[in-house]
Amino acid sequence: MRNKHDLPGVKGLEIIAGFKFLQATALILAGLGAFGLMHPAVSDAAGDWLERLAVGNGQRFAVAAAARILPVFNAATPRHFAAFGLGALLYATVFLVEGVGLWRGKKWAEWLTIGVTASLLPVEVMALVHRITLVRVATLVINSLVIVYLVWELRARSAKERERRSVDVV
Repeated sequence: MRNKHDLPGVKGLEIIAGFKFLQATALILAGLGAFGLMHPAVSDAAGDWLERLAVGNGQRFAVAAAARILPVFNAATPRHFAAFGLGALLYATVFLVEGVGLWRGKKWAEWLTIGVTASLLPVEVMALVHRITLVRVATLVINSLVIVYLVWELRARSAKERERRSVDVV
């Protein structure tokens, strides 16, 4: 049985896995927060906080973010919060599966990560077409680099396995 440290590029896989764990953590917190917003008292308190933030506290970014979120938040029902919470937890599960597999150096996790990440690229491109921001550009660049790295990693591993098989045959 191979040790994951015998694999090429294992540090890169561990870095990507760590990033997947961070994404999963953020989504779990967002999902739990959405479930908490299903309760009227929590929802009212959060709405009041957003309204105070939107009025202004001297921070332009916070005011702009609150002003954009507030109409959506006010229109949301407990069912919307439940759907968002469930979606966030399901997506977090995908990130956790990817992260554990990558951390352990599993080939299937590399393929899964390539597929999931590539499936989101059209959404990221459309977001950029709508409005170019530094965060959107960075997200597209990072996700593209992850895909390129994982494809390179899989090719390097396949070449090493073919080399190993040809040595074993001789």
